[in-house]
Order: sequence, then C-alpha cells, then structure tokens
Amino acid sequence: MNRYQKTLMQFAILLVCLIAGGLLMQHKVSNMLKIALEQTIARQTADMAVVAEERFGKELAQLRFAAKYISAYPDQATEINILKELSSGGSGVNVGLIRLDGQAVGMSLSKADFQLLPTAFSGNEIVDYCVGKGLLFAVPVMNGDNVRAIIYRLYADRLLVDMFSLVEYESDSRMLIQERSGQIIVPYYNYGTEDQAFFNDPTILESFAEVNEKLDSSRSAAVYYEGTRGQFFLFGAKLPQTNCSIVGYIPWNAVAGTIARANIMIFIVTSSLLILFLIASIYLFLLNEKAKKTDEFKKAKAEADQANQAKSAFLANMSHEIRTPINAVIGMNEMILRESKEPDTLKYAANAHAASEALLSLINDILDFSKIESGKMELVEETYQLDDLIKNLINMIKSRAEKKDLEFVVNVNENIPNELFGDSVRIRQVVVNFLTNAVKYTQVGTVTFNVEFDVYTPPNLVEDMPTGDNMILLMFSVKDTGIGIREEDRTKLFKDFERFDNKKNKHIEGTGLGLAITSKLVNMMKGHILVESVYGEGSTFTVILPQKVMGTTLVGSFEEKLESTKSKKSEYKASFIAPDAKVLVVDDNEMNLLVVTSLLKATKIQVDTAMSGMSALKKMAEEHYDIIFLDQMMPSLDGIQTLKMAKNMEENKSRNVPTIALTANAISGAKEMFLREGFTDYLSKPIEPNDLEQMLIEYLPIEKLHSPDSENSIAQDVEAVNSDSILNEESTETNSQAKTNYKYLNIEMGLQYSADMEDMYRNILELFCNLKDEKKAKLQEAFDNEDWNNYTTFIHALKSTSLSIGGEKTSKAAKDLETAGKMCISEATSELEKHESAEYIKAHHSEAMELYDALVEEGKRYLANTVDK
Repeated sequence: MNRYQKTLMQFAILLVCLIAGGLLMQHKVSNMLKIALEQTIARQTADMAVVAEERFGKELAQLRFAAKYISAYPDQATEINILKELSSGGSGVNVGLIRLDGQAVGMSLSKADFQLLPTAFSGNEIVDYCVGKGLLFAVPVMNGDNVRAIIYRLYADRLLVDMFSLVEYESDSRMLIQERSGQIIVPYYNYGTEDQAFFNDPTILESFAEVNEKLDSSRSAAVYYEGTRGQFFLFGAKLPQTNCSIVGYIPWNAVAGTIARANIMIFIVTSSLLILFLIASIYLFLLNEKAKKTDEFKKAKAEADQANQAKSAFLANMSHEIRTPINAVIGMNEMILRESKEPDTLKYAANAHAASEALLSLINDILDFSKIESGKMELVEETYQLDDLIKNLINMIKSRAEKKDLEFVVNVNENIPNELFGDSVRIRQVVVNFLTNAVKYTQVGTVTFNVEFDVYTPPNLVEDMPTGDNMILLMFSVKDTGIGIREEDRTKLFKDFERFDNKKNKHIEGTGLGLAITSKLVNMMKGHILVESVYGEGSTFTVILPQKVMGTTLVGSFEEKLESTKSKKSEYKASFIAPDAKVLVVDDNEMNLLVVTSLLKATKIQVDTAMSGMSALKKMAEEHYDIIFLDQMMPSLDGIQTLKMAKNMEENKSRNVPTIALTANAISGAKEMFLREGFTDYLSKPIEPNDLEQMLIEYLPIEKLHSPDSENSIAQDVEAVNSDSILNEESTETNSQAKTNYKYLNIEMGLQYSADMEDMYRNILELFCNLKDEKKAKLQEAFDNEDWNNYTTFIHALKSTSLSIGGEKTSKAAKDLETAGKMCISEATSELEKHESAEYIKAHHSEAMELYDALVEEGKRYLANTVDK
C-alpha cells in the first residue's frame, strides 16, 4: 500500500467516525427532545387541570355559599328560596337538599348511583358521576360542627359537553374528562366513532396505563407513543377531591415536527459540509504532493490557494442555509425559557440551550463565521408624550458626549404637538443609534440634535405610507463633526455586517448591525432616512416618521423643561380633597393600613379599615363606600375570595362600587388577571402616592371631588409646615444628617413612599418598630411548625412593609423566602421541589430575622435622633 492509498484509508476511517458520531448525537438529541416535551406537555396538562378545577370550584363555591346561608337562617322558606335561586340553569339541571335522616327537598339521590355521597354526609365537598344520571356537585350544610344535610346540583349527561368541556391548548390536541375507572364523563366536541376506536385501541390503553402509573406519584404526566396509530404524546392529570381526571393526546408533529425536521436538516447539512471539507482537504493534499514533484510547482500552489479560497467562499455561503434551522431550535427553546415557570422544564431547556449554543459555536468554528444575524421585530404603538421621549434621549447621550469633551446642542421646535401615537420604544431605538454613532465617530467638535415637524402630505418617500387626518411628519436630525463617510461606502451603510474605513475605525466597537436594524425599523414605521456626509468633515442623519396627533398640547420651550427637571422637588400638596367621600381599606397588616390612611390624610377622605376578609364583608353590609381597596394576599380569605363573596352577598351595600386590588406582586399580566377576577383596577405595593391619588381621581364620584384650594385648612397646614421648617432650621439640619449613615434603612426611599412627609414617615416607622416582636413571633411560630401557608403570608407582609420604610435588604430577603414558601404550598410543585424550597427557608430564615432586627434597631435610632425639639 503506497502513501497515497494509506492517506485515503485514514481519511475514510475519519469520515466513518464522523458520520457515526453524528448519528449517535442525533439519537441522543431526539431522546432529550422527547423527554423535554413530555415534561412540558405534563405541565400544560396540569394547567388545564387547574382550569377544570376552577370550573368545578365555581359550582362548589355557589353551593358552599348557599349552604352557609341555610346554616345561618335554618328555616324552610330559606331552603326553598335558595334552591329556587340555584335551579336557574334551565332544563337538565336538578337542585335539591337531602337531610341526614334521608328526607329530601327535590329529587332524592341513591348511594348506589353516587358512591361519594357518604363522603358528603361526613362533611366533605364532592364531585361524582353516574352514567345516565349525570354529574353531581354536593356540599354539606352544617349545624355548628355537625352535618345537618347536603345541598346538591345535578347536571344531566346531555349538558356536560356544553358546560364543562375543555378548550384544547393546541388545535391538534384532544382532551376529555373521565372517571378514574375509565368511564368518559365530559367528551370533547365532535367525539365520534373514530375517537372511541382510538381510546379503545389496546396499544393506546397500554400507554395510558403508563400515564396512570406516573399519576400515582405526580399530579400530571405525559408519555410518548409510537405504534400503528402513529406518533403521539398521551397525557393525563388528576382532579383533586373528585374521582375524575383529564386524559387526552396530541400528535408528535403538532408539538415537535418543526424542531425534528430542523434537527435532521442540521445533521444532513453538517455531515455534507464535513464530507466536502474532507474531499477538499484530500484534493489539496494530493495536489500539493504532486506539485512538489513537477516543474509546475508554483502554478499548482497558486491553483491550490485559489481552490482553498473557493472552498471558504462556498462554506461561507452555505452557513446562511445552516443557521436558519439552528436558530429555529434556539429560538423555540428561548420561548420555553421565557414562558415556563417550572424548574424542571427550565433545567431541561437550559441544557438544550447550552447544547444548541455549543452546536452553533462548532459550526461557526468550521465555517469561520462568528457574527450573528438580526431577528424579527414587531411594532407596539400607543399614545406617548414627545417631551418625555426627547428628555430621555438627551439624558442617555449627554453624559457620553461630556466624557469625550464634545459640545452637545439640542434644538426643539416649540410648536410640535406633544401627544402623539406611535411606537415610542422603537423611535427611541432609532434615534439613540444615530446619536450614539455621532458621539462614537466624533473625536472633536459638536453633536447637534434637532427635532422638527412638517405638515403631513403622503409623499412618495416609501410605499404604503399611512393615510388619515391628524398626521404630522416628525423629523429627528443628528449632525456631527466626525470622520464622515466616503461616497463609495454609502451603498454599504445599511447592509448587514458591513463596516467601512476599517483602518481608521479599527478601535471602534460594534458588529455593523446597528444601522441595518435601524433601517428595518424605520421601514416598519413607514418612515424614511436621509444621509448627508462630507468625508473628513462630518455627517447628518435625518429620520422622518409619520405620527398621529392625539392632543392639542404643544411641546413648548424645551430649555424651560430641561431646567425644571433640575429644580428641587416642590413641596407636597394634595391634588384634590374629598371630605364627603368614604373608602374602605382591607389589609391584614397594620402598617399597610397606616400607610394608606396617612397618604389619604391630606385629601380629607373618610377612611375605614379592616384587617381580614370577613371583617371587610361585615363592614360592607353595614356601610356604603365609594371605593374599596382590597389586599390580594391575606390569611383565611384572600382578596379574590373576599371579592367573590362580596358580589354574591345580597346585604352588601357596596356591591357595585369600584374595587381596587392591592398587591406586592406586580408582575407582567397582573392587571389582566385581577380584571378577570372582577376587580376594577389594581395598585402595586409599596404604594406610590401619586398613583394612589390618580386612582381616586379616576374612580371617585366626580361630585365628591373638590379643588384643594376650596378649603383653607389644607393651605394652612402646608403653611404651618413651611413655617415650622423655617423656625427649626437647626432641627431640620439635624434631621437631614440623621438620614445618612444607615446600613439597613434607606431614609430617602421611605420618605418617597410617604409622599416626602416626614411626620407621616416617622409614624409608619414607629409602628413598624413597635410591631416587630408580635410579627416576628408569628413568623417564628409558623417556621417552627413548618406551617408554610401562614409563613408565606407573614413573610409576604414583611416584604412589603419593610420596603415601604426603606428596608431594601430586609425586603429582598423576605421576597426570596416568600418565593420559596409559594413553591412549598403550590399544588403544581413536585415533592422534590417542595423539599428543596423548605430547606432553603430553613437555611435562610435566621438570616432574614437578623436583618429584621437590625432594621428595627436602625429605625429606633433614627426616631431617637429626629425627635422634635
């Protein structure tokens, strides 16, 4: 065997190893994908189970309320009226009451038909089903601690699909509700013979048996099925406190078809490129060896170099085709990372993300292609204030210009309408790119920022420009005295990955994508970019955007606006007074009640408070309020439960008044969630004074709102405070000094949450300190008993109250413990996650309590140092 044959053999062995490794990697990736998707589908099934539980829960809640009412008013007339009210569902809905001795009001039920009836007579709420009879909901009616009767509502079989069928979370999925024995209770729409054959298929039943085995140790489960019926994910979830469960299926292609095809495409294309790489390498090797033995060595070497360059160009072009499926995998995995809340799913997704990034890095190394491509973007248009946008742009750029000793000049036309409609976030991104580039490429001189407008007449700047009335052309212009742009480089200006004049700009950071993205954004907004430049002297970039005018207010003098932002914050003054208005504030924490009461003091509003849901319901039955502020997280009855009971309570004198949710968990989508639950609006805690006043202005009856100048008392109070501050300058100076040198107490933050009223802040801080022993004792008791429900409620209160006085560190520690507590009590959390969360609380509880003690000690020291003299 000569040297050439030996070399070819070595290359062949290497090629086989690479292909085998690729097949093995594909197999492992496929298995990881199936496992990850099973976990994801199981979590989604658990979410659908929550929806079913909520529907069942609503039925039980109505019966529970009726049972409580009958218990409170035990007479026959009440029973008849309640049953009449509950039977309003129409034909097919039977409502009745069965006493302990067997006597029934309405249709009697047989224990032989509904096997869970004895459980109801034992004091439990039940959901049961009987073929031909229907779906039963029953709740015990109590007499003290004893069961007096049960009240029930029975839905006939023909009503179940319309009343209780589940909406599929994916259009190709199918799910139904069945008894644990397998009897279908609520099929899905269009359930027919083929569906029945699918669910009765022996191989399908065998896979569902595997799902049921997993349900013995988990609330929800999913398994991958591949057989004569095709490829599916079968899933199921238990419905607690019932003998029912959710089962269903979804085709493999509906969940992972695109990813699976992308995985195969990646393997094929990568293998092809590796083969091409080996062939090209062999060719170059043989060509080089042959050239060494001929007189045409130099010519052959040049041909080899040319072939190598051609190979590189080929691989570079192919890279764009490869990156498309890889980016699909990474992008879909990123959606799992962003949207999932489950630790297991996030862990699997994180591993998949790391593997995808590693694969992308490998291909980048092979292709010598390290830059990334820009993604797709969408516009989110809304009404915005132009002066706020401009001030934000100036604040972002001015410091950068000052660091380079550049003069930054701003010119804004005073007559531009201030209230406009458009995507202010994308406009800011476009203009910031121009301003940043101007500062970046200017070493000496000036950067000038001009804002102008013109009358809108749809010009032929771009196609498909918007039409309509009340439109203007908004123009942002950025002029610099920088390096400028060569004429031949103008065509490259807005292309991907293009940078020009590299020798002069080799120390300037950036990928060359900024202007390309800017150009796409401007096109999306139906705008136009103009560029003027003289090489060596500077450039001017102008963006013209059509915007809709939403109001008559003008921007006005911008110099005055900039100066006003530098001025000292003015003294607080209530934006209105409402002495005839009456509000109810419900919170289980005394400090939170004091905060709201203090913030409303200057408005003269009559404030009533309650420290529990039951106490609030009692007050609503006795008094009419104009607004109710209701804390979302309280022990026993939380805010949502209290609101539902209030709306169903006939003697409620404040049934239809605005109800505002108070919550410390102001996450994305919170407002929509509270609106769905029946709240009018919501406020996040710690409460911002301006937000609170604006909420009152929006929802109080207009006839009860008055100007603060209509009563002299407020003006006199403010004048007295000002006079006090003048007469006691020495005391004020002492108090100012006392705001510093605190490790755990941020005085400025606390004052901000108290509307900058120091007296109010001192009152709140004093209450916080005085309640420490009581609150800490309750926390410690819950901790010692591992009562994570109450512990989560109490630590949640510490999180918000400590932040409201400026205790950032204590609030952060409490927030982490609250998150762990929620994991401990969540039904969707696995036993392992519950254990890990409990261990976290045990490991960090004492540290949080030490922060609590330190914060109170500093609070007491501040109070002692700021005693009025």
